[in-house]
Formats: sequence, C-alpha cells, structure tokens
Amino acid sequence: MRFDADLLETLGALLLVKGGMTERAAATVASHVMGNALRGVDSHGVVRFAQYREQIVEGIFDPAGEATVTSSDDSVIRVDGGGGHGVPAMQLAAETVLERAREQGMATATVINCGHTGRIGAFAETIARGNCFAVITGGGSHARGKPKVAPYGGREGVMSTNPYAFALPGGPTGAVVVDFATSVVAQGKLLAASKTNKPLAAGLILDQSGRPSTDVRDYYDGGVLLPAAGPKGYGLGLIAELLTHGVLGDPRALNWIMIAIDLDRLGAGQPYQSRMDAYLDWVKSSAPAEGFDEVLIPGEPEQHCLAERERNGVPVVDEVWQEMVTWANHGGIDLSLYPPRLS
Repeated sequence: MRFDADLLETLGALLLVKGGMTERAAATVASHVMGNALRGVDSHGVVRFAQYREQIVEGIFDPAGEATVTSSDDSVIRVDGGGGHGVPAMQLAAETVLERAREQGMATATVINCGHTGRIGAFAETIARGNCFAVITGGGSHARGKPKVAPYGGREGVMSTNPYAFALPGGPTGAVVVDFATSVVAQGKLLAASKTNKPLAAGLILDQSGRPSTDVRDYYDGGVLLPAAGPKGYGLGLIAELLTHGVLGDPRALNWIMIAIDLDRLGAGQPYQSRMDAYLDWVKSSAPAEGFDEVLIPGEPEQHCLAERERNGVPVVDEVWQEMVTWANHGGIDLSLYPPRLS
C-alpha cells in the first residue's frame, strides 16, 4: 500500500502523543521519520512508529522527557536528553552547535541520556546547510543489554552499530551527506527485513553459534552483525565506542558527539565553494561503470526517491501497517481519516 506522507506523519505523531509524548516532541519525531521514509531510508522510516510506541511501553525512553542544554563553555555544549526520545535531543544539539560554530569558528556538542536518535545524517545536513563541516558519531547502548556487533575476527557482540555522518554544503542537493553504520548494515535494515520474510544478503550476520546466516530471525535469536569492511568498520566502531561510551559515560541508548566547523573561517576567504562544486561536477561527469546509468553524489539517490514518493505516495508493507493499526486501535484513533492510496 501507498500513503500520502502528510497523512502518515499526522497519524505517526498522534500515535506518539497517545503514548505520552508532547505534541511538539511527537511532531518533531514524526517529521524526522517521514523525512527518512520519503527519501527511501525505510530502515528509519514508517517501521519506527510502532517500534517507538513499543519502546514507550517497555520503558526504553520516557515519553515526557525533554532535552536541555545542561552546560556550555566556549567550545563544548552538553545536551541531556532527559531520558526522552533522541530526535529532539539531536535536533537541539545540531541547532546549538551550528549557532556556536558560526559565532566562533568551531564547536562541539555532546548528547547523552536519550532514546533512539533516528538517522544522524539528517542532523549533519542541518549543520552543513548552515555552511559548516559536520562530523557526528555515537556509541555505547550497553545499558539496554548485550551489544549486537562483533569485532573483526570475533563472533560475540561487543559494540553497537556506532554510525558516523559527515556533511558539507554544496552539490546537486545542496549538501553532501555521508551517513553509515560501522556494522555492515544498520540494525534498522534488519528490522525492516524482519517485516518482509525475505532472506538477507550473505555476509551480514552470524547466528548464535557463530555461523554465517541469511535468516534475519537468527540475528534476533542471539546472533550478531558483522563489522563493515572487516577491520575498517571494526576500527571506526571501536573509536566511536571509546569516545562516546568511554569518555561520555554509560548511556541510556547511545551517546553522541557533534563537531561543526565554519567553512568561512576554515577557507580563510578562499573560493572554496566553487572549487568543491567544480570537483563534484567532475566526479558526476566521469564515465559510469557497466550496469550504472550515471555516477551519483551522496544524497542524490535519496533526492530522486523523494521526488517519486512525493508524487506517488510512501509504500508501507502490510505487517508495518498492521502494527500501526494495532496501536491506533489501542489509542482509539479513527483510521478512516488515514486512507491508503491505490497501489
């Protein structure tokens, strides 16, 4: 089925309000989720609405928790999520660190004590569109059970998916955003796959005995994700873990660090934007490999998907929709107000 994005966003926000979130926080989260869904990042899209309602019931995050800036000096801003959802906390941190970087050249923000933070590339993009270079990473999540990513050469989970995002202004979409888990795929990809009953690609997970598997159920039954690119993903994930878990402390979910650098200061008056755009044009004009129509800049596939889904609606698999129906019925929501489009 396909749905209008604005209807899904309204319904998703209402589900979260019924769970105890404020209208403002619920709207922030729902907007983030649907921004992901429209861009084809389904691992962080509509599937998350029911998951977040379940997490409220399970006590994983406090629906009434509010993010605040707890302390700030010239270079470091500290944001406490108040035990609430992570998206409002990350948005507050991104906006605050951007403002500080524009004032003094560069700034760092840390985020602790919050729930799932969604797609961190969105927050890196916020910083980049303010004409800054953005770096974000997170690690930890040990307080909620055993980590689910194995080290290179290992079969036992010792870290989280520990993503990184980098972003700069420019390019065909206005910002070049690189956002990746240090595991071979994000956990959200497995969550989305679990709703379709399709086999996984080889090389993603090990079962609880350490054997390779393509059955997503093996991951949820004591299995682990593998690190991306072997020792490379392991090394990046380890640094994120040491920094955000080791330095920032045992987290409720993940702890985060954001760095913003003002490009006007960094470029020292040089025509850096024209040079960056010229390089991106050169990359795009390079010859595509067999099986590809063109070379794309990071962010372009999502932009293409955005245009298509704004036109035709957002696809939602049946199991994900039924989970939303269950929570809507639980909250007394009239689903006749949220009809699907014809597929």
